[in-house]
Amino acid sequence: ASKLRNMDALSKSDPMLVVYTKMDGRLEEIGRTEVILNSLEPLWITKAMINYQFEIVQPLVFRIYDVDTKYHNTPLKTLNLAQQDFLGEAFCNLSEIVTKFNHSLTLNLRNGSGHALQGTVTVHAEETASSRMAVDMQFHCLNLDNKDTFSKSDPFLRVSRLSESAVAIPICKTEVIKNNLNPVWRPITLTSQQYSSKDDPLLVECFDFDASGNHELIGSLQTTIAQLENLYNSKAGANFYSHKGQKKVRFQLYDTIINKKLLHLTSRRNQSVFS
Repeated sequence: ASKLRNMDALSKSDPMLVVYTKMDGRLEEIGRTEVILNSLEPLWITKAMINYQFEIVQPLVFRIYDVDTKYHNTPLKTLNLAQQDFLGEAFCNLSEIVTKFNHSLTLNLRNGSGHALQGTVTVHAEETASSRMAVDMQFHCLNLDNKDTFSKSDPFLRVSRLSESAVAIPICKTEVIKNNLNPVWRPITLTSQQYSSKDDPLLVECFDFDASGNHELIGSLQTTIAQLENLYNSKAGANFYSHKGQKKVRFQLYDTIINKKLLHLTSRRNQSVFS
């Protein structure tokens, strides 16, 4: 979403998006995203799954809420939406997204009465892969640039898949490691539904976490699952690049084997709601 209304006095909104489909005039919830803290430009990772039936009209409703701080530890599925601030909603048919050249559609937000509100939401659709493969890996960095004045950076990684139209679709995010220029993140698992194929481009970005939501980009790297496998086999690190003139920054990203293998292949059941 972009340019959301700010409903908080001393910080920014903590937005969550809820997806519905309309069945016989009734709204049926498909799923909920994660909550993004302190952001008016949230980029959600959680995906909603729905069967596309081209022969029928499939109306979709997207509602965005500012989740109150006291509910941040409440499980998303049990969160009472009536107790959250409503930031707006948007409507479209699933076919409108699927038939777009880049499978992305930007919609203006409206209030419950249909009047225009500040902000937009962009929806991207893609066909899920039939493969059930998954990759387990662990990342660590050495000699990160320090973006903080009185302490050290609080780094986290965001992994995105680059679509054919070069749109970065976030698929995974690591935890934040506080005050550390040589972080070792917990292992992550990427399914083939997320990365598509071993040769499809991925974007790995390293940020310095900021409680205000203004996370500072430390560096980024474009790679693939196949290249990450080669990276491990060569026992070498990959250089990150800054966005300022694409200069090479002085730290490197490494990936580590899990259970003696870089690629830990597992059989996964298709999830009914989220991928």
